[in-house]
Amino acid sequence: MKTYVRWAFAAALLPLAACAEHPKPPPAPPSPPAFTDADMTFIEKAAQTNAFEIATANLATAQSHNPKIKSFAAQMVSDHTSNQDKLSGIASQHGQTLSTDLNTDEEHVLDTLKAEKGRAFDHDYAQLQVAGHRDALALFQAEAQGGSDPALKAYAAETVPTVQSHLDMAQTLEQHDHHRRRHHH
Repeated sequence: MKTYVRWAFAAALLPLAACAEHPKPPPAPPSPPAFTDADMTFIEKAAQTNAFEIATANLATAQSHNPKIKSFAAQMVSDHTSNQDKLSGIASQHGQTLSTDLNTDEEHVLDTLKAEKGRAFDHDYAQLQVAGHRDALALFQAEAQGGSDPALKAYAAETVPTVQSHLDMAQTLEQHDHHRRRHHH
C-alpha cells in the first residue's frame, strides 16, 4: 500500500514538474547588419566633426569677446553634443563606439586658435566655421542620399537642415567680421 501511495503521489507531482520547466526564451531580435565601409567612414567623420566643433566652440565661448561669436559657439556646443548623442546611439545599436579624439590637423588648428586673441581669433574662428560646415554639409548630404544603413540615412537627412542653418549663421558671422575689419583699418 505504501508503494502505491508513493507512486500515486509521484504521479500527481508530474504535471507540476512539467509546469516548472523553464519555457524557452523568445528568440533575440536579429542584430542589424554590420555597417558598410562607407557608413563606417561617415560615422568616423561625423563623430570627429562633432568633437572638433565642440572643442573649438568651447574655446570660442572662453576666448571671444564678441557676443555674436559667443552666442553662436554656445549653440554649436549644444547642437553638436545632441548630434553626437544621436550618432552614438545608432553606432551602439551596431556594437560600435565613437571615437571623439581629434586628428593631428585638428589639434594643430585648435592650438593655433588658443594662441590667438581678439579680432584675429574671431576672424579665424568664423572662417573655420564656414569651411567646416561646408564640409559637414557635403558629408551629411552624401550619406542621406547614398548611405546603406536606414538609421544612418535618416539621421543624416534629419541633420542636413541643422548643418545648413549653422553654415548660414557662420557665413553671417564671417561677413560681419569682414565688414568690421574693413571699417576699422
